[in-house]
Amino acid sequence: MDGRERRLLGASEVSMKLGVCRSKAYEIIRELNREMEQRGCATIPGRVSSQIVEERYFGRERGVRYDDR
Repeated sequence: MDGRERRLLGASEVSMKLGVCRSKAYEIIRELNREMEQRGCATIPGRVSSQIVEERYFGRERGVRYDDR
């Protein structure tokens, strides 16, 4: 890629980011996609928004930069 962070993550990326095995990463992706569907968002099977992963597992909110504190 061109240095930018990917917006949609697959199981390999989720696995590396969270330090879990790929089968657990697929489980996490399915769970997060179910939540997004309940919110009315479109999802892609096997992919999840990097923003959702960050918010859920690292507590980062939209528009908030924690390094500015």
